[in-house]
Amino acid sequence: MKKIKWFVLLGCLISLLALPGMAEEASLPAIRITYAADAELSQEEAVEAQVVLADAGEETSLEAQMRLHDSTLDVVETALPQKSLRVDGGETRFILYNDGNDAIYTKIISAVCGNLIAQGPVAVPVRAQEPVEVYRNGEYWGLYTRREVIEDAIVRFEGLADTAGLKVADVNRKAVCGDVTGLTEAFQSIKELDLSLEEDRQTLEELLDTESFLNWLAVNAYFGTADLYGEIYFYQIDEGPWKCAAGDFAYALITASDNSLGRVANQDEAQPSLGETARLAGKMLKVSEYRDAFLTKLGALYQALPVEVMQAAVDTENARIAAVLPAHTARWADAFAQALGDAYSYPADAQEAELFQQYRVYRLRDKTLVQRPWYLYDSVQRELEVTDEDMTRYFGSKPELPEVPDDTWEEYKADKL
Repeated sequence: MKKIKWFVLLGCLISLLALPGMAEEASLPAIRITYAADAELSQEEAVEAQVVLADAGEETSLEAQMRLHDSTLDVVETALPQKSLRVDGGETRFILYNDGNDAIYTKIISAVCGNLIAQGPVAVPVRAQEPVEVYRNGEYWGLYTRREVIEDAIVRFEGLADTAGLKVADVNRKAVCGDVTGLTEAFQSIKELDLSLEEDRQTLEELLDTESFLNWLAVNAYFGTADLYGEIYFYQIDEGPWKCAAGDFAYALITASDNSLGRVANQDEAQPSLGETARLAGKMLKVSEYRDAFLTKLGALYQALPVEVMQAAVDTENARIAAVLPAHTARWADAFAQALGDAYSYPADAQEAELFQQYRVYRLRDKTLVQRPWYLYDSVQRELEVTDEDMTRYFGSKPELPEVPDDTWEEYKADKL
């Protein structure tokens, strides 16, 4: 299956889901993986695998290399017994993502944020993705999110023919594609810049595509990504300036009041650093031209993606997985609860785990999203010290803080069971 064919199929599926009554009935694609029973999966060594992709009555088989997907920062993704996988089958390659931190909550937040970014006014490379059911050596392995590898997402976004000349690194400067030693050198130079000086700002522009960086910062600030400073990929085309692509959104929209922007904009030098990415963001937001560009981008997102649009995206993605969620929780609820322990209080009972997912979707849709505009508006104005007049210019008038239901998980469970 060619990569382009997969995106056509994905686009068709999304179109179908937009039709009334279709989302609940559509079945998910299935991926069946067969490999040597005694093979031990790791991040370092790939194993030979036979992969069958079944979708809409058609099957495509390919020989592939499979390994564990290398999670950068998400401790939940790593801890879960349902491991994320990378499959490389020539022109067909993808990640089977276990949804990371959100695997134990809504299971849809990365898809929701990614799809909203793709249709929004601020351009950032983001991976195409779709929910799938996976079978390993004949055993049901649950619900995964099948997503592009990040280098293919960048190729598509930039309109490149292939990855030749492309270099990609994660937030830790670890190479994903190509030789990325230049990124470390670039940040060493950036660290020494005084951005109050015009010549240093010119040097920054030569090393880093600041529009791309501010686009990335704006979308993560908008979605309240709790680990905003870690969800980033850097990439370079030939010898151009480094640009930014979106990471995961497994920690996005956890609470309406998230203030990751404040943690970045007003870092206390006496406290442990949030990292070079965060320090750079903080420095740039103190420069009027970068601050204005950031606020313009964030305001555009604020006005283009209101509550109703985001709620519709949640409804669509939740409907896509609803029919298979019972089988998924039956397979994994007890194993997840044991792996994560008391710290996460994940239900070990399959029925209760399914209900917990529904509660988290309800909490996201009818609480977090409803109050997020007020909290975002308030934190931007407070943390960046924006005047009322300028806030109106960037964002429009300030909304009221809506009241939302205050029922807890225990109350919700008692009402439903």
